[in-house]
Amino acid sequence: MEDECSEWLGECLKVFPKLGKNVVTARYYRLPKKVLSRIKMYNLGLEDVDVEALLLRGERKSEVKVDLSKFYEIQINRKLREIENKEVRKQIVQNIMIHDLLHAERKDLETPGKNKKAKQKKAYEKEFEEEVFQRYNQLRELNGLPAIQKKEDLDLAISKVLTKLNEKASQHAKKPSKRAEPKS
Repeated sequence: MEDECSEWLGECLKVFPKLGKNVVTARYYRLPKKVLSRIKMYNLGLEDVDVEALLLRGERKSEVKVDLSKFYEIQINRKLREIENKEVRKQIVQNIMIHDLLHAERKDLETPGKNKKAKQKKAYEKEFEEEVFQRYNQLRELNGLPAIQKKEDLDLAISKVLTKLNEKASQHAKKPSKRAEPKS
């Protein structure tokens, strides 16, 4: 199942040509119940160490730092693996990945959004969600699937699947555990 995340991420990257030089990975990960995904960014850099200073004087002096690229890790909630229909699971996971990749492309992970005013944030979020929807439809068309006409329909479908998944998990949690009776 871990390979499916990598495969689906490869498909998603087709609609993000600007992220081509960056390294991006995706895998299922243990996340809190209400968190569908998380994206982390790491800078891949190369420090050139002054060899003479290190070997002869024991001093570590870095000379020039070369920034190679960024490394993004998308962590998908492993509870999503429980969606039985693989194609439905793929559509939901890819929608989540596109959301995270758009954050990476817009460099949202590098700049904190705390300085924005409430009105700016609302406008930004609406524009952001619309672009996620457009990119998701682009990916569907590349995969030979018809575009979804309304974002609300997509949101409703995803919500319905996630609700069913949560109900299934809560029913599973309510079952009493079978403890072995003590032997007399």
